[in-house]
Amino acid sequence: MIVPVLVSAALTALMVPLIIRLSYRKRLFDTVDERTVHSGVVPRLGGSAFILSVVVAVVIAVLMSGDQRAGHVLAVKCGWPQYAALIGSALIIYLTGLWDDIRRVNYKKKFVLQFVSALLIVVVGNFWINDFYGLFGIWELSPVVGKTLSVLLIMYVINAFNLIDGIDGLASALGIIASVVTGALFLVFQQQIMAVLSFALAVSLAVFFCFNKFGSTCNHTKIFMGDGGSQTMGLIIAFLVVYMSMRKPGEAMHVSALHSPVITFCLIIIPCFDAVRVMIGRIRRGRNPFLPDKTHIHHKFLRMGYSSSRTLVSILLLDVLFVGLNTLLTLSNFDIDDSVKINLTLVLDVIIWWSLHRWLNCRIHKRITSGR
Repeated sequence: MIVPVLVSAALTALMVPLIIRLSYRKRLFDTVDERTVHSGVVPRLGGSAFILSVVVAVVIAVLMSGDQRAGHVLAVKCGWPQYAALIGSALIIYLTGLWDDIRRVNYKKKFVLQFVSALLIVVVGNFWINDFYGLFGIWELSPVVGKTLSVLLIMYVINAFNLIDGIDGLASALGIIASVVTGALFLVFQQQIMAVLSFALAVSLAVFFCFNKFGSTCNHTKIFMGDGGSQTMGLIIAFLVVYMSMRKPGEAMHVSALHSPVITFCLIIIPCFDAVRVMIGRIRRGRNPFLPDKTHIHHKFLRMGYSSSRTLVSILLLDVLFVGLNTLLTLSNFDIDDSVKINLTLVLDVIIWWSLHRWLNCRIHKRITSGR
């Protein structure tokens, strides 16, 4: 498993400087407007590096699984058509995002292509959520309901990660946390190829994070992932969450508990909760919910006076809190039904999120009234 993951990291490290040089040569920069929080010109095609690296890592892992020396470790749980469906859907999303980075694409066209990509994963790949594990009192889902829900969820997560990509390192750091945890869980599930996909994404994002967060416009080492990168990263993470949420026949109870929604979805809870809150806020103000503004959680921290780095650390600590709390509560030995435990955990997540924004709003209001 180490070989494809290291190949993914090395490819990303090699490709990012090449993409930066190409971007400066072709003048492919991120635009500076009233919504941006950076200054100067920054290339925005960084997603090209880690997306290609992850695809190469998965292909290497699948090819290695045919070797007798590695086949007993890298057991292939899916066929080539299923991997082809994932790679094909990722290619559609990436090319759409890449074109959006260069020329801009109408959001309606993007939704259509996102729908096609999600449909490839769910229908062709046959990856879909088949059980709620008692969340909202719902257990097993019918194929029609489960596949429809899975398509909508994948589209939602794609856009949620795209929306959260507002300050240096935030989207990639959230992606690193999600992919590392999913990789660890896939090792528990003995899904080694999926673990390779997760860890390859994690190390590639970690390499990109260094350029994105610590790079400089002065020496041409800074780069953004762009819509192509953030949307494709969201697609891959959405796929990992959907795959991990699928109940497998004959699983042990402690393994099944790890599939429950409060564990799988807590990995993407910040971008998903933030997207819902922002959309509702735009509708309440009579604005188009799909047009951008500066009302995301990172914008609130910035308006409160936090620096970009302090905002990043605060949001990542919150993400770790959600992951740790949900995992601890779900796997705890409290003498209550598992379905009740799952629903109580979700209620606690909502309370924490609501309380956080109440506190942020109060701090922002206090800062404005004090004139600071």
